[in-house]
Amino acid sequence: MNSNEGLISPKKQRLEQERKYRRNAIIKIAEEFFTSQGYADTMVDTIATKAGYSKATIYNYFESKDDLFIAVASKAFDKLFQTFEDTFNQPGVRFELKTLGEAYVTFLEKYPEYTGLFNPGPLGLAIGKMITKEKTKQPLTESEKEFRSHQLKIEKFMTDVIMTTMKNAGTSTNLDPFSVIMALSTLDSAIRELLVRGSREHLNVLFNIIDKGLKHYND
Repeated sequence: MNSNEGLISPKKQRLEQERKYRRNAIIKIAEEFFTSQGYADTMVDTIATKAGYSKATIYNYFESKDDLFIAVASKAFDKLFQTFEDTFNQPGVRFELKTLGEAYVTFLEKYPEYTGLFNPGPLGLAIGKMITKEKTKQPLTESEKEFRSHQLKIEKFMTDVIMTTMKNAGTSTNLDPFSVIMALSTLDSAIRELLVRGSREHLNVLFNIIDKGLKHYND
């Protein structure tokens, strides 16, 4: 067996590093536009000009504007997951649903620029497209693979918190954790609105109601 089999040549490694560098540079600039102007008002031409590349070059790295948007959203989801982990790893923090809500608020306060990315329109359509591609065995783009990886890590983390909350409360139920996650996602705009108003007290009330409701849930 050839000892060099499976090894990547220095030239290929350098080319891959350059590709990743350019791709990340484009994502960083795209993030500035998507977070400040929103999806609809962001143009690929503008991103290309700011990045110093042609529009054709942008499309060498990203399949479409949607794909570039997903690459930006992927970075936000990665930071959200990191915030969840950092919050729950703090000493004395209880592993329960209320803490999850507080961690989400911490994320929104730390990264306010990402707030608009979580609007259900463009992101919801993009996620729906990814799910359809997975069901029909179509290959995902690099951006979609990264996004789905972060999304599934978040869903697993939330599932663990939901199940632990119910277990510690002695709740015996066949409730599907994913149903809880989907129900919680509908409160996202309300949470962000209360945060904008500076209503932390109202947020605490909301999280307490949700937490206690789950602990006493009976299907």
